[in-house]
Amino acid sequence: MKILARVLAVSVLSSIGICAFAAPIVTETPVAMVTETVETQTYTPVSADVFDHPILVQLHLSNQQKADVNRIDQQYGSRRPLLNNQQRQILANLRHDRDNLVLDRNFDDRKAREVITQEQKIWAQQQQAIADFQFLKLKREHAIYQILTPYQQQQYLRLRQQQKDVRRK
Repeated sequence: MKILARVLAVSVLSSIGICAFAAPIVTETPVAMVTETVETQTYTPVSADVFDHPILVQLHLSNQQKADVNRIDQQYGSRRPLLNNQQRQILANLRHDRDNLVLDRNFDDRKAREVITQEQKIWAQQQQAIADFQFLKLKREHAIYQILTPYQQQQYLRLRQQQKDVRRK
């Protein structure tokens, strides 16, 4: 679960008033001072209990197979990648930079490109983390499939297909 605390302090904007935007000789530039604090809890891996997986529950695994699945879970892990606190804070700051670009009297091309480049860099890192996660998840599924008996493998494939069919509906 994540907790997002946002503190927003806007100065000058409220004191300018609507008529100031219509006046052609306004000398003050609207300024927004925004502070955002992002706090998250660390994401913990799923429990080592085999029976968190809905298909494995139905396969009536032996004690040895359960131990093997637990070992596989430990080996490959099953932690979904999340943005870390530093990345979240950087993205929050970049959102505020975007807001300030809109509010500034003159548009700063260089600053806008910097903001976009930094955002893209963080999202590219996140995409790579997701790809790594999917790779490990696939390796984990393969390893589990290999410890099943031929009959369990058939059941696994049938149950997996049923699960996919339900999701499509």
